[in-house]
Amino acid sequence: QRLELREIHYFGLWYRNKAHQARWVELEKPLKKQLDKFAIEPLLYFGVMFYVPDVSQLEQEITRYQYYLQVKKDVLDGRLHSSVDQGIKLAGLAVQADFGDYNNYESQDFLRDYALFPTEWAQDEAILEELTQKVALKHKAYSGMPAADAELQYIREVEQLDGYGQESFPVKDNLGNSVILSIFFMEIFVKNRIGRTTARYRWDDIRNITHNKCSIAMELTGKEETVLFHTDDMENAKYISRLFAAKHKFYKQHKVCTEQSSTPPIRRRPTWSKSSLPRHQPFILTPVHVPCGE
Repeated sequence: QRLELREIHYFGLWYRNKAHQARWVELEKPLKKQLDKFAIEPLLYFGVMFYVPDVSQLEQEITRYQYYLQVKKDVLDGRLHSSVDQGIKLAGLAVQADFGDYNNYESQDFLRDYALFPTEWAQDEAILEELTQKVALKHKAYSGMPAADAELQYIREVEQLDGYGQESFPVKDNLGNSVILSIFFMEIFVKNRIGRTTARYRWDDIRNITHNKCSIAMELTGKEETVLFHTDDMENAKYISRLFAAKHKFYKQHKVCTEQSSTPPIRRRPTWSKSSLPRHQPFILTPVHVPCGE
């Protein structure tokens, strides 16, 4: 409500569990009980839970803005990998979105005080200075572009990056091989140890997703076959199966958001600082229940 966000079904709340893993809150269950049992600390973070294949499906400008903040964080935290050229282009778009036109500033020295690149990139000062100058040139090239357009273009660039919209979990297949089980807005897929995709299951191919002890079972549509995966403990299997079932339900029900909306202009402020980037800024909330995915 404070964000005037109506397309709440794309978003969720998450916390870090005692193994320092991100875990989505089950909004239909008591919040305090989940945090007391699983969370390393009673902090909740707001984020995109259900990604879309095309940002044009997002109707509200505030939805696109929150979505932009999320994918920018994914890039800077290294969850999405980009080439150097892609990273420079993304940084230039983000500077335009967050700070406005190049000519508003006497110099671009202020860029040195902000994290422009993924944390995994080289920290050599000479290299960073060269990259920062290239970002300044991109920023100049984007002069005149409204903030909302720069955010939209940023999201469209991120949509092309490997890993966009994915959540992945290490599991074992039914033969005992270590694999990565990943969920995407179009499907669930499996990758082997060298990163090669070995199986894909589109949403229409999946009838149901359940768990039994440490195992996850995917029942396939029109087949007697059940695909099994195994985790190292029961809580992991329960969490993965429930998350996959929730996303299966969502993506079959919400292929396009058709609600029309108009909202007041969004107040924006720069969100990058070297001190704040390593962590999402948390919301500390009292227990609430928010409808999600319905």
